[in-house]
Amino acid sequence: MKTLVVYFSRFGNTRKVAEAIAARLRSAGTVQLIGAEELPATDLDGVDLVVMGTPTHNMNLPAAVKPLFDSLARGRFKGKPVAAFDTSYKLSWWLRPFTAAKRLSRKLRRFGGRQIVPPETFLVVEREGPLYEGELQRAALWADTILEAIANVSKGRREIEMSRTHG
Repeated sequence: MKTLVVYFSRFGNTRKVAEAIAARLRSAGTVQLIGAEELPATDLDGVDLVVMGTPTHNMNLPAAVKPLFDSLARGRFKGKPVAAFDTSYKLSWWLRPFTAAKRLSRKLRRFGGRQIVPPETFLVVEREGPLYEGELQRAALWADTILEAIANVSKGRREIEMSRTHG
């Protein structure tokens, strides 16, 4: 399996999470880890899975990432399994719908991707970090969930129920 892990990171926390995810996904094949700015020029032929993450800025995608999607062709991720994550402060329950991961997941689906796991948030202690203790281990476990979902799809089973994350 060939996986592309894409990240945008301002203070290095999202990069660390992306690296932990990539390290775990390497058990299933080759992984290319790139910064988000490299995505428009990256060849997706032969890529079996795309995982993308950004920090949450003001309950949204970072301003630097939004133009990236303007430069992508419609259908860029057509039919490819996709997964989205973010790094964020610990949010009150009523603010949880406003994470970069959920918005990023919608963007990936709009460009043809097939969401295979719910978006995930990894927590930072303060604005510039660090990550809470245990978050990198949690990122590796989330990568295991992705691998399980890919295996289920490969075997012809139904994809993981996404009804709570679609919107």
